[in-house]
Amino acid sequence: MRKLKLYIGCSLTQASKEFREEIEKLKVELREHFEVFDFVGLVGGTPADVYRWDIHRCVTKCDLFVAICDYPAIGLGYEMATAIEKLDKPTLLLVREGVSVSRLVHGIDHPFCTLEYYQTRQDMMRLICEKASLFSFEQMELSFEVHV
Repeated sequence: MRKLKLYIGCSLTQASKEFREEIEKLKVELREHFEVFDFVGLVGGTPADVYRWDIHRCVTKCDLFVAICDYPAIGLGYEMATAIEKLDKPTLLLVREGVSVSRLVHGIDHPFCTLEYYQTRQDMMRLICEKASLFSFEQMELSFEVHV
């Protein structure tokens, strides 16, 4: 049985080094249960490479998109819109408790999109595993065939 494919999107440009390191630790833990896509990051490739990799590979090919919305990020917003509005991807928006997020994000009412608050990396793991368990591969493949 294949592992569920996850893409973890978040701010890189505006985020602190500590936040980015925490996300990398989360991705290592998630790899025990899921196939986790990596992003090009801040130093690899050209801006066009980043766009093609993040959108055409990671967002398009993941089974579940997890957007960590703790820092402002135009790129993350673009990925979210692509995943939710264009591809109907199961999407989990994670926000650290105490962080202010746009009213537009709170207003997303897509049936495959959920916004959850977390305090710890363990909370994030739990929420991701819970969201992943809601979708079977068959449901997702049927949903995505229409849009590809």
